[in-house]
Amino acid sequence: LRSASADWRRAPRLPAAARWQRCAAPAAAEGPARPAGMAGAHRRYHHSLVQFFERCPRVLTAISVSYFAFLGLSIRVGIDLLLRRLTFGLTTSKSGALGDGSFRQCRLDSNAAGYFVQNILGCILMAVIARHKGSMNQHLATGLASGLCGSLTTWATWMGDEAITFMNGFVFEAFVSLICVLCVCLCSFRFGHFIAGCGMGDEPVCFDELCGLRGFARVLFGSARQTAPASGSHKDEEEGSETDGDTEDESGDDAERPAGRSSGSIPVGTATTEPDVDSLDWGLAVDETQKEDSRRMAEIAAEEGLPPPAGPIMLSPALQAFIVLTAFCLIILYIGLCAGLDYDLGLLDLAYSWVGALLRWYLSLYNAQYQKAFYGVPVFTLVANTLACVCNAFPAVLAQRETHYAGRIAIEAVSTGFAGCLSTVSTLISELQSDAIGGLRVRIFYFLISFGLAMAVELPILTAHC
Repeated sequence: LRSASADWRRAPRLPAAARWQRCAAPAAAEGPARPAGMAGAHRRYHHSLVQFFERCPRVLTAISVSYFAFLGLSIRVGIDLLLRRLTFGLTTSKSGALGDGSFRQCRLDSNAAGYFVQNILGCILMAVIARHKGSMNQHLATGLASGLCGSLTTWATWMGDEAITFMNGFVFEAFVSLICVLCVCLCSFRFGHFIAGCGMGDEPVCFDELCGLRGFARVLFGSARQTAPASGSHKDEEEGSETDGDTEDESGDDAERPAGRSSGSIPVGTATTEPDVDSLDWGLAVDETQKEDSRRMAEIAAEEGLPPPAGPIMLSPALQAFIVLTAFCLIILYIGLCAGLDYDLGLLDLAYSWVGALLRWYLSLYNAQYQKAFYGVPVFTLVANTLACVCNAFPAVLAQRETHYAGRIAIEAVSTGFAGCLSTVSTLISELQSDAIGGLRVRIFYFLISFGLAMAVELPILTAHC
C-alpha cells in the first residue's frame, strides 16, 4: 500500500481537460452521460435491473408465477372456508357411517369443499387465458395460467378425499365421484373456451384491447355514439391493412403470425426478442385454440379478398396493470382477514404456496423435451401431481401426532399450501383436451396412470396409523 501510494504521488497530474477526455471515452462507448445525484443513481439502478431481466427473462416469469400463486391460494382457501359446511353428495363421506368400513378407526372425513368449485373455476380461467394468451404480456399470461390457475386448482386434495372415501367404505361412490368431477372439469374447460369466444366459433368480434369493455359500452349506450368512431376506425383499419400489406411483402412470414382481430379494432403485432409464452408455460403450449382461431380468420380473410390479420389484439397496458393491482388488493384482503380472524393456518398456507407453484412450473418446462421419450405422456406434470399427493398424505398423519399448536398448523399447511399449489388440475385438463400429447388412448392412459399413482401413495400413507 505504501509503495502504491508513493507511485500515485509521483505520477504526474493530468490537466482537467485530459482527465475529462479519458473519462468521457468509455462513457461515450457505453452511451450518453448519466445524471449525477440520487436521480442518476435511481436511473442507473433501473437500467441495470431492466438489463438483468432482459438477460434472464425466466426470473421475471418466476416472480409472476409466485405472485399469482398467492392469489390462487387465497381464493382456494377462501372458497373452502365458505363451503366447508355444505354437503356435496357422492363426494362427501364420514368415517364409521357404514359401520363395517375396514379403516373406520382412522376417523378421517372427506368433503369436496376444498377442490370441487376451485377446480371448476380454475379450468374456466385456464381456457380463457389459453385462448387469448397472445393478447397479453407473456410473463403475465404465464403467471395467470401457472400461478393463479395452477394454485387455484388442486389434484392432491381431490385425490386425498378420494382415498378417504375408499377407506370409509364408499368404494362405488368414490369411482362415481371421480368420473363426475372429471367430466365437470372437462366441460368447464370447454365452457371457458366458449366464454373466451363470446359464444362464437371464430375469434370473437367483441374482444378488444379492453377485454371487450369498449364494445360492451357501445352496445350499452346505443349506436348514436358508435357512428362517428366507426367511420374513422374503418378508415384507420384500411390504412392499417395497407401498411400491413407492405410489411407482409417485406417480411414474407405472414402465415406464422398469430391472428385475432375484431371489427372496429386495429390488430397490433409485437415484434420482440423475448421468449414466446408457449416456451414459458406448458399448460398454455398444449392448447391450440388460438392457432385454430388464426387459421379460421385467415381463411375468412382469403374468402373476402382481404389481407390476412397482422397479429392479435393486445390488451391495453393499463388493463394489464389493473389485473396486477387487483390481485395485490385481493391478497392483502386475504392477509387482513386471516390476521383479523386469528386464522394462522391460512397465513402459513400463503407462505408455502409460492414454493409449490415455482417447483411445478419449473418441472413443467421439461415436458416438451421428454414428451416423446415417454410416448407423449407429460411425465413432469405426472411427477408434480404424484409428489404433491405424497406431501398431502403425510401431514394428515403427522399432524395428529403433534401436540403443540404451532407445530400442528405448520404441518397442516404443507398439505394445503405446498402440496395444493404443487399439484394442478387446470394443466391436467388442458393436456387431456389437447391432441398434442397423443390420441384418445394416450390421454385415457395418462389419466388412469395419474389416478393409480395417486392412490398408490395416498392409501398406504393414510392407513399407516390405523
